[in-house]
Parts: sequence; structure tokens; C-alpha cells
Amino acid sequence: MTKTTTDNSTPTRPIRVQLDLWDEFGDVAKQLGSNRTALILEFMRWMARRPGAKLPKRPTSVPPAASSS
Repeated sequence: MTKTTTDNSTPTRPIRVQLDLWDEFGDVAKQLGSNRTALILEFMRWMARRPGAKLPKRPTSVPPAASSS
């Protein structure tokens, strides 16, 4: 069942993600001048083959916290 909102905003969709991966992804998003939501939506549109959708850019390097794993 789809959750609806009363203010015409996009409903939230909870997902399960390891906390360390979520934090690293947030760091990467900031490095790219974006945010997690924008990157996830961009990827989803690309995967769904929406017209004009492009695969999100990857950073040229990994943030320091991620390189230790």
C-alpha cells in the first residue's frame, strides 16, 4: 500500500542501509555538491530507463573514512 501525504510532497520510503555506508554515501554526495536523495533518485530514474535520465557521476576519489575499510 502506498503512503500518501496531505501536503502534496513526495512520500518517504524507508530503506535499510548499514550506518557506515550511509555516512560514507553522505560524504560522497557532499563531495559531488549533491545530497543522498538527489543521487538515489537520479540512479533510480536511470535504472528505470526514464527519458533523459543519466547515471550519476562517481567521485574521482573516496573520502578518507571510506578508504580504511
